[in-house]
Amino acid sequence: MTRGRPHGIVGTAWGLVPFGHLGWGYRHRREFLRRAAEYATDGLREGNLVVFVGRGPLSDLRAELDAVRGHLGADVRTGRIDACTVGEFYRFLPGTDVVDAEASVAVRVAATEAAVAQGHTGFRAVVDATAVARTPVQREAFSRFEFLIDEQMATLPVSALCAYDEAELGSAAAGLVCLHPYVNDAGAPYQIYRATGVDIAVSGAVDAAHATAFADLLSTVWSPGTRPALRIDATDTSVLAPEALDRLDAAARRDGVTLTVAVSDPWLTAGHVDSAHVRLEHTAITEAPIDPDAVLRLRVENSQLRTSLASKPDIEQCKGMLKEAFGVDDDEAFELLKSISQGSNVKLNDVARSIVDSWASDGPRPDREAAAAFLVGIRRRLGGT
Repeated sequence: MTRGRPHGIVGTAWGLVPFGHLGWGYRHRREFLRRAAEYATDGLREGNLVVFVGRGPLSDLRAELDAVRGHLGADVRTGRIDACTVGEFYRFLPGTDVVDAEASVAVRVAATEAAVAQGHTGFRAVVDATAVARTPVQREAFSRFEFLIDEQMATLPVSALCAYDEAELGSAAAGLVCLHPYVNDAGAPYQIYRATGVDIAVSGAVDAAHATAFADLLSTVWSPGTRPALRIDATDTSVLAPEALDRLDAAARRDGVTLTVAVSDPWLTAGHVDSAHVRLEHTAITEAPIDPDAVLRLRVENSQLRTSLASKPDIEQCKGMLKEAFGVDDDEAFELLKSISQGSNVKLNDVARSIVDSWASDGPRPDREAAAAFLVGIRRRLGGT
């Protein structure tokens, strides 16, 4: 996993606690409202100040918020959720509908600090950002905002579900969804976000078809005023096409920067020759002779591992739910999950998925007694004793 920053592909908005930056592409309004309820429920249970943000007028937003409340957990259904229009939530370049990225980040950081000062544990926003991403100019500015706010979310008690209407934005939605460490399972082929010790982290599959869009996005997030040398952690990419590296080289040359791109599998970048602007750094190098048969076996195993990684976020989400409900740490949550798996003779991933799917909006409250009863029901349903 990329340098300590959790990330992955998820099927719901549950369990990303205490803080998880989630990008979601949706096609139906009811899907967004359901995800909004999941994300807001966790935030309220964590003691966050929760804000519901979208296009105006405010009266329409409040009506939608009433619909969301119908899907909140029973224990938090009357909790405070503020409604806010995108016009109030962001700052804009004078005389335009284009978000001022730097000014908007400053406002969000100040709002987080104010929420904590008021006694909240953090700030959590549920945002339909479609209204500020309709045009190419808007999307370029908002891409910059997404990356800058993710940098703050890596260290501050602030999180957001950022949703985009794919029916309205088309394929352009993926270019914004991907700017999050967590994305929905059909939202984007790769993720771009901040991580410890590097300037940019990349995971997922960057194939030839997405090479130009990928390089353009990176150029957007590292500009303007970037340092002359940047580090990109691509060790969690399953595909990094040569075309993507070529486009990166052209963008770096244009912007006057040099890039060091860390990869874990040298086969991903076979044939690429370091240039003046893009240098590859392999994180695992051996001086032992290479056995071609062993390499083939490892490549097959690596492919299988990459496929299985899609289910890992289920375990991470499930652990987050157990940590919240029982007040345990990460290791203790995993041991609890493992005990259910062993007691029911069901694979760990399947147990995690069952818990995540069953964590309904009126599910276990964050106390040990109710949560224990919930897990007993899960164990019985899976065939355990």
